[in-house]
Amino acid sequence: MAVEMIVEPKWVVQNFGNVRILDCSWTFKPKADIAEYKSKYYNKFGVGMNELKNPEYLAEHINGAAHFNFDIAYYPTEDERFGLYTPEEFSAYIKRLGVFNGDHLILYGRGKDGGMAAASRAYWTFRVSFRVSLRTNSLVLQYYGYTQVSVLNGGLEAFKLAQGVVQSGESMISSGNFESKSVDNSILAKMGDVPFDNLASIKYLDARSKEEFIGKVPIGYPDSKAEGVRCKDAIHFPIGEVCGAKGFKKKTDCDQAFAAKGIKVGDTVVIGCGIGVSASAVWLAAARSGIVAKLFNGGVHELAHKAPQHLNTKG
Repeated sequence: MAVEMIVEPKWVVQNFGNVRILDCSWTFKPKADIAEYKSKYYNKFGVGMNELKNPEYLAEHINGAAHFNFDIAYYPTEDERFGLYTPEEFSAYIKRLGVFNGDHLILYGRGKDGGMAAASRAYWTFRVSFRVSLRTNSLVLQYYGYTQVSVLNGGLEAFKLAQGVVQSGESMISSGNFESKSVDNSILAKMGDVPFDNLASIKYLDARSKEEFIGKVPIGYPDSKAEGVRCKDAIHFPIGEVCGAKGFKKKTDCDQAFAAKGIKVGDTVVIGCGIGVSASAVWLAAARSGIVAKLFNGGVHELAHKAPQHLNTKG
């Protein structure tokens, strides 16, 4: 059964007993030391869940929600702030959050823009993690994504305004049976997939703030040899184009925002930002508007370290 990409808080309250909810709140912090993280936490989800607790989640979250912790669900690499685990490893973590195959997942965040950036990042992650089936009679490999997932528009605050029940502390969660066996590369862009030498040949959307896009604030990587702050021919498309203070804007408003930037259905679209979080909200809005796009997971973080020559424009 198809589900809506974005659901309103009133609907979640009314269908509370028929969904499984994950709190995706994340507080920005410097990237962990890679060697230390690998030694202590890489693929050690039980250890991470015991030691890397999120204070915001513990203070208040939707009743019964488990915490999808960015500091556990992803891992730092030299090139990426949020490296992606293998499907098998990702499944092992999601099982610990009590998720079963077939559950309708509701993902939410909190804070700025209704927490839509973090919730959308988690949404994209579930969609990029695929279950695989082989039709041997026709030798066609078919990929079936986890599509039973929605973002709660407006996040925690909107849910409370809709008279939703919240709690503090940790929810008691029993293990699920979630299983993901492959990856959908149709919505994931690696650096080699993006023609940075000729971005005018596609629609590359930079979802960072205006201050970051024009270089009013430092790029954030003082050791990088980048001479600019953005890529030539990148299209500025900040999260504010599709989200307001209370969450995602109406689909018609988002349709108009994409059209105003010359982005239409059928275009080759790649969306990036600093570390792949804000871009996820733009990606989700694009998907709702019928625009198929890829998310550049590495973002400016990867470019600054690996290909600084592409960050050649500012002002």
